[in-house]
Amino acid sequence: MHTIKLSKQRGLTLIELLIAMLIGTLLILGATSMFIANKRVYKEVDYQGRLAENIRFAMEMMTRDLRMAGFVGCAVQQQPFNRLNVLAGAAQDPQLLLSYLSQTIGGVQANAIEGSESAGNWLPSGSTDAIPAGAAVLTPDNRPATFGAMNPVQMLPNTDGFTVRFFEDTNTNLCTDMAAANSNLNVDAQGTAQIPNGLFINGMVFAASDCEATNIFQLTADAAAPGPFTLQHTAGAGVPGNNVNTLSKPYTVAIQGDCTASPVDIHIFRARRYFIANDLNGDPGLYRQTFDVNSDMIPVNNVPMEFAERLIDGVENMQILYGEDTNNNRVPNAYQTAVNVVNWANVVSVKLAVLFATPDEDFSAPLNADTYTLLDQVGVDPTPAVDDRRRRKVVEATISLRNRQISF
Repeated sequence: MHTIKLSKQRGLTLIELLIAMLIGTLLILGATSMFIANKRVYKEVDYQGRLAENIRFAMEMMTRDLRMAGFVGCAVQQQPFNRLNVLAGAAQDPQLLLSYLSQTIGGVQANAIEGSESAGNWLPSGSTDAIPAGAAVLTPDNRPATFGAMNPVQMLPNTDGFTVRFFEDTNTNLCTDMAAANSNLNVDAQGTAQIPNGLFINGMVFAASDCEATNIFQLTADAAAPGPFTLQHTAGAGVPGNNVNTLSKPYTVAIQGDCTASPVDIHIFRARRYFIANDLNGDPGLYRQTFDVNSDMIPVNNVPMEFAERLIDGVENMQILYGEDTNNNRVPNAYQTAVNVVNWANVVSVKLAVLFATPDEDFSAPLNADTYTLLDQVGVDPTPAVDDRRRRKVVEATISLRNRQISF
């Protein structure tokens, strides 16, 4: 007789299964918590990195332009001759962005640097560009659906702004004598300098300068690379156009055709206005009003115009104090708000305080209910209506106006 031997039961008991599930759950929870922690650290590093990058870019750009304010080449003791059609009667209109009065002559204040206090009129010129209820400045719309469309933009209330004007070297010199004061300027690169093809564009503003005279003019025809370049400056049509086609003198060189040894430099004229404003979504940022031709953000070819380009998102406030030299030793004796500066020709340094915020909110962070101190402004609240979850940082800098350190 055969007997059947039953094998022992195989598998897990209920207790063993429960223990395995518990261990598995603990492992999953550990991995999940590690993932969440790593993601939080990544977001924090990303937010702080973007904030630091925005701070570095904005401060370097503004610092560089402030240091260049008032640079006119070697003709530091002469008033530039501005040939542009920026006149109010027979004199230059200092309210216009392209007007440039580098020195105080006949009681007219210099405007190499200007300031707006709490979004008020730009001083000392009285310009109302970009201020609330003033002359709005056009800016390109950066939203995907309407990218490139031009819309007006105005300064945020209770924020300051500044304007600088200066010359920037193009690495080109006059190569041959001008036959007359209304002749074209024949220029070429200094030494082995490479001149970009898009530098001498019809409508852009340039300056010819030696140590005796400086003339600002608008180019009236393209001059394509690689050179030599013929710079035409006829009078008449244009924005703003040349009021006259004659310079203050016919420039000459020591050796005909020797561009490198030429005493006549060709500069590009820069006029830039920095301020804080909201975009069409209501988000604040740093804007720069400038004069340009054929910008990639403007859907019109070769039409010179003033416009405001958005440089950095998340810039919520800017406060400025101006260091005024009152005893002619080129050292600031006191720092004043724009409305308290007595003589803008004596401003030799600038203090900036800028409030930066991350463009995006971190919803895992607590609400940011902090207020901030920016120079003379205490208790600045960037979100007075509803607090948000953005990280913020105040950055301060004191910038010397190097060209104002030169005693005339």
